[in-house]
Amino acid sequence: MLRLRLILWYSLLVLLTISAIGFFQYYRIRQSLFAALDASLVDDARTTLSLVSTLPASANKEEMHRHGEVHSANSLRELIDHALQEVPDTMRGTELADRVVSEIIDQVLSELSFQDSGGRMADPLDAIVERSVSSRRNNLVEVYGVTKDAANRTHEEVFFRTANLGTDTIMRAVRPRQEHWSSDTTAAYSTISFRDEHVRVARAHNDRFDVYVGFPVTDIEDSLNSFWDSFYIGLPIALVISILGGLWLARKALRPIEQIAGMAQEIGAKNLSKRIELPGKRDPELMTLIETLNSMFARLESSFQQVSQFTSDASHELKTPLSIMMGEIEQAERHLETANSLDPEEARQVLISLMEEVDRMQRIVEGLLLLSKTDDRQLALHRESIVLLDYLESLGEDATILAEERGLNLKCALDSHAKNVRISADKTWLYQVVMNLLDNALKYTPEGGTVTLFLEPAGHELRFGVADTGPGIAKDDLPKIFRRFYRTDEARSGPSDTTHRSLGLGLAIVKSIVEAHGGTIEVTSELGHGTRFTVAMPTDAHPTLGVGTSNE
Repeated sequence: MLRLRLILWYSLLVLLTISAIGFFQYYRIRQSLFAALDASLVDDARTTLSLVSTLPASANKEEMHRHGEVHSANSLRELIDHALQEVPDTMRGTELADRVVSEIIDQVLSELSFQDSGGRMADPLDAIVERSVSSRRNNLVEVYGVTKDAANRTHEEVFFRTANLGTDTIMRAVRPRQEHWSSDTTAAYSTISFRDEHVRVARAHNDRFDVYVGFPVTDIEDSLNSFWDSFYIGLPIALVISILGGLWLARKALRPIEQIAGMAQEIGAKNLSKRIELPGKRDPELMTLIETLNSMFARLESSFQQVSQFTSDASHELKTPLSIMMGEIEQAERHLETANSLDPEEARQVLISLMEEVDRMQRIVEGLLLLSKTDDRQLALHRESIVLLDYLESLGEDATILAEERGLNLKCALDSHAKNVRISADKTWLYQVVMNLLDNALKYTPEGGTVTLFLEPAGHELRFGVADTGPGIAKDDLPKIFRRFYRTDEARSGPSDTTHRSLGLGLAIVKSIVEAHGGTIEVTSELGHGTRFTVAMPTDAHPTLGVGTSNE
């Protein structure tokens, strides 16, 4: 059912769209949160390393405590005096000034580092960490001192660890994941497992210290899980809304089509002239459908009219010879009844008349069978490559004899530029096309007139045909002359000899054969000035096979 399929497809499209947006937003939010966390951890690691590196190169924490107490001062003058005391007496000039400034900076940094956020003296490393990381409660910070033994082997000893780590260490979880590190580098690790939690870790190090800063991502994961929970709850709601919306849209969209279908069902063989109208609807798609259906009904109406006319004409054409035959037979029968014998000459005349009418009926039946094959696209074409100019020259020689017998002049206007141009055609059917056109021209051109067989190249086509100087065809009759059994007044009142009497099928057969070859035929005429039939056939280089034909 179309309505159900529309609803299902619409609902599926909505679900896919919402799911795609949900996944996209989830990964965007996740990426953004972890990118911000990584940047913060890297910054904390670098800051901690920078501040820890300002501490004097002491061997233990006790010396750093004393270092901090010695450096405490109440004024800048005291800091300068102490710095001068620390500088060796051998230094002079610029070297002396640089060393004094460096000592003062170290004293200031150490003094600040040893005070906690409340202004109280604190463990120097605790103070450094408190000033360098964003959250002392959640951040996991480890500082390792880097030393080298006599064999120049590097060793790392725990230098500082935040209270929330206790005796645990995050380095053991990080070390298996790290690769070779160059000096003064930082990196944000992927999430690691630590204490049954997922922890994000960054590392900063130099030749003195190795700093690890970690942060549990439980809160981030909880937030992301809440996002998914909301998504899973909203998805069924969206599905229900999409189904209801799809039902409403399908009903609204299909209502005009149902109306069109109802109107189309009302049109039958007896009222094919009726057309579909849907007032108030101007949608391009609906208008295209309506126009297509109306066009189809117009073609059906025309076909029905042609079939009806054809049946009537065929019945009339067959009725005439049958009536004549019946009359001849009845007349012969009366002679036999009255004279008990039939004169041989009379018998011969009766038989001749019967043969003429049988021949006429046979030609009608053969023509109808041929047209039936072309209508069903079953006309078999035994195609071969033909030089059309040579072929028409040969036919022109035969037609010249017929023209002379009727007191007419036959001209062959064959363009020499088409000498080497070939077409793919069935010679038998092509002969019928040309000779039928020539026969019509010779039949209706008055004595002393001229019939012209012409050929001219035109791009990828060859145009050939027959022109005459006969009476011409009325303008109203031109669109009808290719209809079956249609005859103009001239054809109806033409030659009285029954052997030359028109059946009204010749031009219809010509048109069918030409179209089966993929060509076209057209006619131009003017009363009192003659008629010109022109056939256009594709050349071998650009063949166009007629629909339904075959090559054997």
